[in-house]
Amino acid sequence: MPDADRQAGAVTLLLLLIVALAGCGPSRAEIQEREDQARYHYDLAYGYFFDAQNQQGEQALVEIARSLELNEKNPDANLLAGLVFQGHGRYLDAVRHYQRALELNPELYYARNNLGTAFLALERWDDAIATLTPLSLEIRYDQKGHVQNNLGWAFFKKGDSLKARDHFYKAISQAPKLCPAFNNLGILLIEADELPKAEKILRQGLQICPTNYAEPWFHLGRVQLRQGDPKGAEQSFKQCLKFGGMSSLADRCEQQLRPLAVGEAR
Repeated sequence: MPDADRQAGAVTLLLLLIVALAGCGPSRAEIQEREDQARYHYDLAYGYFFDAQNQQGEQALVEIARSLELNEKNPDANLLAGLVFQGHGRYLDAVRHYQRALELNPELYYARNNLGTAFLALERWDDAIATLTPLSLEIRYDQKGHVQNNLGWAFFKKGDSLKARDHFYKAISQAPKLCPAFNNLGILLIEADELPKAEKILRQGLQICPTNYAEPWFHLGRVQLRQGDPKGAEQSFKQCLKFGGMSSLADRCEQQLRPLAVGEAR
């Protein structure tokens, strides 16, 4: 066979192979169907996870896994997966999905803040600070009070009380109704033995959320005990026990109440 014929035959065969390979890929309709199915399972997971009246965490996990199996490149689905895993205490899995969400959409600021909280749960203080510091400067993110509070907690656990105090006060300034910021600042002030300031901050927080947040009542009781007010402490610990439910915090409040009930407070 002449060389020209061989070359022509090779070109023809290559074109046939390209056409055949192209024909093996999914069609536009198939791609759209897959994306629609991924969205369907995402919506189910979202509903299960955020339905406060009927939370089904396990089913949310099943549905978001199915959604990501169909379309792994959806940043919102990765964000939701992070939230679901974090809700199950699976913080390493949560970190992985938050990071993937940010790879796909660096402006998904909610994912960045939650990545920071996952690092806090893992006691990876430096990672939390590195993650959250840029977000605290991002003018387009409207929840910077939460970021400041999380940064404050990271610095507090690292032993840097000055930076922690600064971030807690910024959190309160930027989000005046953010109850955890008052509580965390109160803890810092107790440890600094600034008891009058701690009592003032804790009471300010309790004016904002007196019936749905047990922890400030516990710390207020601690302050009152140290300031020689056992009756006030008793009332605070009772409030903590009332709102603490079945938590370990409620157990701690009950332990504080026992000696007070028999006049043995120290």
